[in-house]
Formats: sequence, C-alpha cells, structure tokens
Amino acid sequence: MRNAKIALTLLALGVFVSVQAQASGFAVPTSVVGLSEAGATVADAGPVSSFAVNPADMEFFPGTRASLDVVASEPSYKRNGEGASNNLLIMPNLFVTHRFNDLPLALGLGVTSPYGINSTWPAGTFGTSQTTPDKNDLRIIDINPGVAYMILPNLSIGAGVDYYQSLSANFPEKSGNGGGVGGNVGLFYTTETFNAGLSYRSTANLGGDISLPSRLQAGVRYRFTPAFATELDVDWNDWSNTRLPGYGNLDWKSALAYRLGLSYHFSQYLALRGGLAHEDSPTDGSSIQAAAPAPSSNLLSFGLGIGLGHWQYDLGASYALSGNTTSYAGDYPGTYKASTFNFGAAISRNF
Repeated sequence: MRNAKIALTLLALGVFVSVQAQASGFAVPTSVVGLSEAGATVADAGPVSSFAVNPADMEFFPGTRASLDVVASEPSYKRNGEGASNNLLIMPNLFVTHRFNDLPLALGLGVTSPYGINSTWPAGTFGTSQTTPDKNDLRIIDINPGVAYMILPNLSIGAGVDYYQSLSANFPEKSGNGGGVGGNVGLFYTTETFNAGLSYRSTANLGGDISLPSRLQAGVRYRFTPAFATELDVDWNDWSNTRLPGYGNLDWKSALAYRLGLSYHFSQYLALRGGLAHEDSPTDGSSIQAAAPAPSSNLLSFGLGIGLGHWQYDLGASYALSGNTTSYAGDYPGTYKASTFNFGAAISRNF
C-alpha cells in the first residue's frame, strides 16, 4: 500500500509541474505504452511495442506476441498569435515478435508511422505575397524487421532494417515522395530488479528530398517492488542533416531529450502509468521552419493498462506546450508557439 501511495504521489506531482513546450522536430509516438510513459521505454521489455525502440529486448519473452497500437496526434502552431489549421494525424502501428523455444533467438517485425506533419497556414500569414494557404503534409511509414540473440544469460543484442516510405510529402513549393533504407541496433541487460537498454537508429534518405534524423537512446529501469518501476532515459537526436521538400536542409542541430517514466501494477489486471519529459529544441532564431516549429518542450503523460487473460488493452495520452520562440531570419520571421496533444489505444496478445 505504501508503494502504491508513492507511485500515485509522484504522478500527482507531475500534474503540477510547469510545462513549457512541444515535442521537438516532427517525430510522433509509435506506441501507446511509450506514449503513456513519456517515451521512456528503451529499457522496458514488457510491452511488445518496445521492439520498435530496442530490438534486443524481445529475446526475454518466449512465444509469440502481437500488438496493434493506434496513436493520434493533434499539434497546434501559432505565429504572432495567429494559428495554423491543424488536422488530426491518425497513425496505426503493428508489432509482432517470436522467441524460439529451443534457440537463444527471436525475430520481430514492426510497421510504424514515426514521422508526420499536417498543418496549413492561412493566406497572408507570411505577408501579402502569400496569396494561397501554405499546406504542409508529411506521412511516413517504417517497415522494420529485426532479430535478437542472447549472448549471455542476462544480455541480448538486436539489430534491424528500417525501410521508410513516404505516403505523402507535400509542401508549399514542392512535393517529394520516395523510399529509403536505414538500420537500428540495440543492447538489453536485465536482472530481477534492474534493466538497462541502449539503442541506435541511423539516418535515412528518401528520394533525395527527405532526410530523417539519427537517434541514440540510453535508459535504466529500476523495480522498487514487483509492482512499482521507474525508468530514466536520455535521447540524442541528430537533426543536423534533416531535409524536407521545398525547405531543403532545415539547418537544425542535434538535441537532447530527458524522459522519466513510471508504472504501477495494482494487479495482473490493472496498471497505471505516467511520465515527464523535456526535449531540447533543434532550432534557433535563424532556423525555425513553418512546416514544423520546434521549440524546446516539456511533456506530461498518463496511461492505463487492463489485462484480461492473454489479452492486454492500453490507453494513453500526453500533452506538451511550448513557450514563445522568435525567428529573426529567413522567410518565416515572427514569434512562434506550439502545443501537441497525443492519445492512443492498443490491443495486444500473447500466444
């Protein structure tokens, strides 16, 4: 009971933390459990959806697991107090893993929607020469097969291939659909009370007009009791070579993110999750882009898990709000503010 009170107190404190930003860049959540814990899941092998973050962790779960996660993202951008029209992004994500009974080997497949933009700035927002709305629309899927191998009783290594395909990439001055290949690797270490995870995802170029960032994630997860766990992650996102059609190189920089996730399992049937995150901005005053203003951000998340036999149902939501960031150069000067509301539902099963 005492540990339950600790968990609830930490979550309550999170509600009153002063938040000040929006998720940087244009990456979007790909799993509901990850969304619920502010993205701090690189060392959490529990949900099958963590395969997309760290392929090495699937090695410690025998049998076959599958999950369908549907995540919706609704960003809101303002410039000098005037808002863009933002449409809801709805992104399905599928995960399947299988651990062989007689081999220290596991295979997995993820089909995710890791990047998205959908905003329209009204005509005249950027001056009288803008006679038509500026619409920015980007949807990318990632088909990610992977393999994991147990090299020691408590340590596994994993690797995968990312095939990216843009479903739409339409911007004011140019469209540029395409496909490209990247890769990811991961390490996962676990004991009865402690997990550690490390993963790296490479950059990828899609048709010459789109370049995606590379990402390095490290995290530790500690179980105070079998029911109560917390995880701390640090992410490094290299946006320095990121490109979008019509914008070219965004002139962004690498940025760090810090994530704290909490989970409490009241029983095998009910779990409560929460998290806080701070993400540094990849932009400065000379590199803010109207397609995706990306000030530094703080994020608050919350989630609920319900287990019924072999089935697991998860709900999650997060909210991030930015302070004001001023652009003083380029084609889009002004003071920007952004917020994002993410929510999702998932159903998973062990076979």
